[in-house]
Amino acid sequence: MFKKLSLVVLIGASLVSCNKTYNKAMKSTDKDEIFTLATQLYQDGKYDLANELYEKISTSFVGTEKSADIAYNMAQGNFNEKSFRLAGHQFKSFAGAYPMDSRAEEALFKSAFSYYKDSPKYDLDQTSTYTAISELQGFINSYPESAHVAEANNYITELRQKLELKSFEISKVYYKTMKYKAAGVSFDNMVDEYPDSKFREEAMMYSLRSKTELALNFSRIENKDLRLQDARTQYLLLTRYYPQTKFKAEADKLMEKIDKDMVETKKQLADIEVAKKKFEADQAELSKEQNNK
Repeated sequence: MFKKLSLVVLIGASLVSCNKTYNKAMKSTDKDEIFTLATQLYQDGKYDLANELYEKISTSFVGTEKSADIAYNMAQGNFNEKSFRLAGHQFKSFAGAYPMDSRAEEALFKSAFSYYKDSPKYDLDQTSTYTAISELQGFINSYPESAHVAEANNYITELRQKLELKSFEISKVYYKTMKYKAAGVSFDNMVDEYPDSKFREEAMMYSLRSKTELALNFSRIENKDLRLQDARTQYLLLTRYYPQTKFKAEADKLMEKIDKDMVETKKQLADIEVAKKKFEADQAELSKEQNNK
């Protein structure tokens, strides 16, 4: 009980001290004193209060060493407060404004890392994910010998896997809602965009299912032959890239249906062509008879 009470007292005293420091700085007109007090708050972990003070004096130190310290500390403070998007922007601005500063490389990495931290779960909007990949690659290009390169590459791989999963799950939604044409296109695009994806084999199988369903059950006769050929090509692609695919039994059954339906479709198309020619001949004969009357 005494320990808990002591902790509460210490926390309370710390808050009072920080508030006194902040209030003193806000009343001061001495920019150097404000800088010192802001830095004290920053070191105490009161980043929001520190940033307010840094913002107040940021233009007063332009062209000085303290200007760089203010910019860096503000970015780091926002990062620590989990304002990752703002921190990413500020770290990048720091690296651009102070390229000769010893912290420039670290700032550019932290900018990219901030966007990485801002990247949400795969089922949400992935704008920050794309930004993070771009910024991480930009850092690697700017500092190819940096100790952070391996780490940056690992983050890029992780983010790309998130995008792969999102693309795969969106494609599955098309399939599950019987939008087979869109599903086939979506799975094919996913395979093309992420050729090394761990979902590649399954995506190719889903594409085969989608194209088979579209051809067999959702096609008019004039479109059927082409769609059956498309499904057949998908089967050949799947079994070429994965000769021992875990979906082989299912894929073979679909192929049997495709081949059987191709024979029937060709016969129907041939019958239609014969009927069409007979109709055209009959019409020509009828027209000839009418002209001879």
